[in-house]
Amino acid sequence: MSEGDAETAGKSAAHTESGIPNTRDAALAERAVRKLADLADDTGPVPARFGAAAAEPVDIPTTAVRLLREILAQMAHGHGVALMPIHAELTTGEAADLLQVSRTHLVQLLDDGRIPCRMVGAHRRLRAADIVAYRRETEARRRLSLDELTARDQNTGLQ
Repeated sequence: MSEGDAETAGKSAAHTESGIPNTRDAALAERAVRKLADLADDTGPVPARFGAAAAEPVDIPTTAVRLLREILAQMAHGHGVALMPIHAELTTGEAADLLQVSRTHLVQLLDDGRIPCRMVGAHRRLRAADIVAYRRETEARRRLSLDELTARDQNTGLQ
């Protein structure tokens, strides 16, 4: 193996470990997303076979298929993906990253009581579920504000 091949292999391994897809995996993910698109819209479990063609089918819950489709869609765009249980506890830095805000802004939200947290010694810990709920509420308020602005523009003839 040449030095260039070793470097490429090293980068490929690093990408795999970090969840960032390489070009080949992104292309595979794109094809898989298209195949899963219709399956994830069904209401019942989705039968899947792994390994040999004669393998016994395994029923995959529809919610798991939807998650898989979202993971593959992100990978198809070259984005890394990390899974986290909803009951996980996060540091303020991790929570700020999930909300795409500064840690300072997050601490202000915690101090204002807008997001619950608990203290572990001198450190704050936040539940992932509370961060997801806050993000959903914020997005809902943002959509409502945009809808109101759009309606006002339409009423005044600006649109």
